[in-house]
Amino acid sequence: MNEGLVFAHGWLALFVAVLWGWVAWRRRGGAFPYPALTLFGLSRSDWRRTVAKVLRGIALIALFLALARPQWARWEERRLQGVDIVIALDVSGSMMASDFYPNRMEAAKRVIRQFVESLRQKRSGDRLGLVVFAAESYTQCPLTDDYDFLLETLSQVQNAREGVLKDGTAIGDGLTVALQRLRFSPAKSRVVILLSDGVNNTGQIQPKDAAWMAQQMGVRVYTIGIGTPSGVVSWRDPLTGRTFYGQPAGFDEPLLRGIAQQTDGAYFSARDPQTLQLVLRHILQLETAPLPTVRRRQSVTELALWFAGIALACLLMESLLVHALWRRVP
Repeated sequence: MNEGLVFAHGWLALFVAVLWGWVAWRRRGGAFPYPALTLFGLSRSDWRRTVAKVLRGIALIALFLALARPQWARWEERRLQGVDIVIALDVSGSMMASDFYPNRMEAAKRVIRQFVESLRQKRSGDRLGLVVFAAESYTQCPLTDDYDFLLETLSQVQNAREGVLKDGTAIGDGLTVALQRLRFSPAKSRVVILLSDGVNNTGQIQPKDAAWMAQQMGVRVYTIGIGTPSGVVSWRDPLTGRTFYGQPAGFDEPLLRGIAQQTDGAYFSARDPQTLQLVLRHILQLETAPLPTVRRRQSVTELALWFAGIALACLLMESLLVHALWRRVP
């Protein structure tokens, strides 16, 4: 356990101090100086003048320190060993098919939640990330060891027909974005878990090309098929308002198997109740390499109010001494 003093807004306090110093320097040659010494009966050599200056100086220093927001922080440094895993989730319109309860997408999110909870119980040190894709793709959650934060971002994921993504299934693009999250990972073992119905119908990068990139990077891709050949989906066209019922959703299992085989991964079906255990078993068998030392902040005590209190006390004391106790009325 390490502890020490840190400043949350140090640069802000430094800027204000420099600005105040510059203003004070510009005003030092005023034509009509305030006759404070004569009014209060203090000569330039009087010790009371020195005391007043010291009190005001302490007050200013304390105010600048309070503005810097000092904190007494405690950290725990741990050196972890783990695997970096990025989960790529298909959120295209076909994932709304009801051949999984209540639909493919919610079933996939349930699989992810169960996987995260299983991983939390069995080991520590693994970092997880989340990428979502339809016709477009983006990072929903960067690599993190905060599993609660990842699950929170997962709960906010919407289907392409409900959210802001353009509808379609670009598996190659989604896998490429997931690989980008792992590009600079220091972990020796890097994994992508791809959940999709496998029907690729758009995108700039073909799935086989993305799988080749994963192979060159040494990233294993585990694919989980969410769907059946009989799956159908109903949806409403937002432009025409027309509702389409019973449209075939599609399911391309061979594509998902091919991606897994090309990257030395494995394919699993979400209908298999042992899917999570099988995926987790494969990941647990992967070699792990030490990750950089992680500094976890355990607790923080705010000290700004203490310094503000010191500044206020010094100013009040100076005012009391100069304007009351030491004041001489002619």
